[in-house]
Formats: sequence, structure tokens, C-alpha cells
Amino acid sequence: MLFVAENSVGSDWARLVLAEKEVDGAQLKVIRPGTPDEDFLILNPGQSLPTLADREGVLVGARVIVEYLDERYPHPPLMPQAPAGRARARMAMQRIEQELFPLAESPERAGTRAAQAAEASLQAHLRSAAASLPKQGWFLGREYTLVDCAWAALLRLLPQDGAGLPAEHASALRRYAASLAARPAFRRSFG
Repeated sequence: MLFVAENSVGSDWARLVLAEKEVDGAQLKVIRPGTPDEDFLILNPGQSLPTLADREGVLVGARVIVEYLDERYPHPPLMPQAPAGRARARMAMQRIEQELFPLAESPERAGTRAAQAAEASLQAHLRSAAASLPKQGWFLGREYTLVDCAWAALLRLLPQDGAGLPAEHASALRRYAASLAARPAFRRSFG
């Protein structure tokens, strides 16, 4: 059972990885604020989301959950086979989770300096990412990985017009986002 929050990039990331793995009998439960769920409260009194409960125990935190799912259900593999590739994937996931997810989820404070700074920081990250996207393939190369799942969850919440990005970067980012959204697991997860 995967417990997730609405409008949470981390929850969407875990949800997408679960869909990519096509785990038989997997269940998804959306926890809404102000609506107590007894099962969830018993499993995770701290009520942090996402939370995964399975026969191995209870896991909390998006990156912990997605890496666990990839190891627990090895097909299809979503981490590179080579140690250096796995290290690059982990560094990318850490950066995305710690730097980009909070910027994408920051509350709307239009016109404030904090909102303008967050938007500028997000645009800089997107420019950097778009400049490094390969012409063909996925974020780290030819294989679709957990990093691409994280980007899919992130880009799903952002406007796809490429506003604020140079034309070549906006085009690359739109192409990448379209490739991510075309995956069957993405369509199953988000319609």
C-alpha cells in the first residue's frame, strides 16, 4: 500500500515508480488533509508522505521508497547497472529532491521577493537541465531511470510553455516532457 498526498512531487514520484514496476496487488491511497485515515495513523504516526507499507515493513520518504521499489521489484530495472551510473543517478535524484521539488511546491506568493527568487532559481535549474538533455534518450543516457521518473513528477506540475527559458532550451524541455508523458505508466498514474 502506497500512501500519497495530493499535489506532492515526492508522492507523484513514488506513485510513478510503483506504476512503472506494475506490482501485482499494489494499492494506492491518497491521504487528504483533515481527513484522518486509521490505517495510515497506525502505520505512520508522524503522518509524513509518501509512505509505503508492505510485508517488509513501513518506509517513509520519496527517495527511500523509489530506491526500495527498484531493488524489491527488479524488472524493469530503473537504475543503471554500472556503479558509476548508479552514483550519477543518486546524485541527480538528491539534487532534484532537495533543490527542485521544494521550488516546485512552494506556495504562491506572487509579487514577493521570496517568490521571485524561487522562480528565478527554478528557471536557472531548468535552463541547466535543458542544456544537458541528450537529443535522444533520457536524462542520463539511453536508459529510462528513477531520475526520469523524478523529472516526470516535477515537469508535470510546471507550465509547459517554457516561459523564461531560451528557445532552444524550452524546446528541449518540452520534447523531454512529452517523452515522459507518453510512457504508459505515466498515463496510468496521471491520466
